[in-house]
Amino acid sequence: MDVRRVQITGGSSFMITLPKDWANSVGLKKNDTVGIKVQSDGALSLYPKGVFPTPKRSTKIIDATNIKDHDFFFRQLVGAYIAGHTTILIKSSRPMTSEITSTVTHFVQTSIGLEMIEADESQILVANLIEHDAIDTKKIIERMGMLVKNMIWDLYGAASTGNLKSISDMASRDTEIDRIYWLTSRQYNIYQKDVVVQYKNGLPLYEMTACLFLSRILEGVGDHAVAMSIFLASMGELKADKGVYELGEKVTTLLMNSVKSWTTRDLALAEQCLKEANEISRRMDKASSVNKPVEDERLLSTREAMLFSTRRMSDYCKSIAEFAFNMAME
Repeated sequence: MDVRRVQITGGSSFMITLPKDWANSVGLKKNDTVGIKVQSDGALSLYPKGVFPTPKRSTKIIDATNIKDHDFFFRQLVGAYIAGHTTILIKSSRPMTSEITSTVTHFVQTSIGLEMIEADESQILVANLIEHDAIDTKKIIERMGMLVKNMIWDLYGAASTGNLKSISDMASRDTEIDRIYWLTSRQYNIYQKDVVVQYKNGLPLYEMTACLFLSRILEGVGDHAVAMSIFLASMGELKADKGVYELGEKVTTLLMNSVKSWTTRDLALAEQCLKEANEISRRMDKASSVNKPVEDERLLSTREAMLFSTRRMSDYCKSIAEFAFNMAME
């Protein structure tokens, strides 16, 4: 690290000299201007003449020569994407199998912003084509909230009417949730490593951390919806239960209000969501402890399952509202 001594000029201004090698490398001359930005950790970033340095680029090389576990290989690809690498190079000393190629193709189709640039028998080059400083992370979190809200609403609708058609594609809908979660995780890692991206985007690191936290909760909601849809489908033909519909109305409204309390930094709304989540939890605990006689055992199983789901959803919403409340105190 280059250490410079602070001097005082004019009796009141603090001054340090700039490294000559750096000034020459960026073309800085006498009377040129230098932009200064204070970072969240107290550090200063200098930007000569308003020209920002090129964001860091990196390539992750993955050796696919001896790959046998394709799930492990897919996780490597996802991990490289989330780590923030600009390009991913898959290499093999032998001709690549169709399984390897199919896994890479599936990965590219599943992830946001990736394209397969080059491909032959020995290597495949995958590149990110999105300028991540142009991505509004808070907007995509809002979209994520809407997607999971629709999944939960359809889940309760299916349980209340007995019609499972609306949740037959739940797994594919959850894939979109995963894509957004991966993108948010990637953005977070890039933010940590590159101050230039932070400056261009204008989103402080603590805000990006909040986006990551919220996206992780919403990704969990999506996984829960998929698990519940599989359970309902396994029960075969369901008998309608209108009481479940009312639960769905309450919990989906609570979910959207919880997300809204975070995006708007609404302290009062966050507090309201916390109280409603606690009240729903108490009601679900009480309802599930009562042995209600029913004519159809499948209805009892469905009702108990949805009571459990509602309890779980209230916990998710409570986590979001608690975080929103704390963020509103910034």
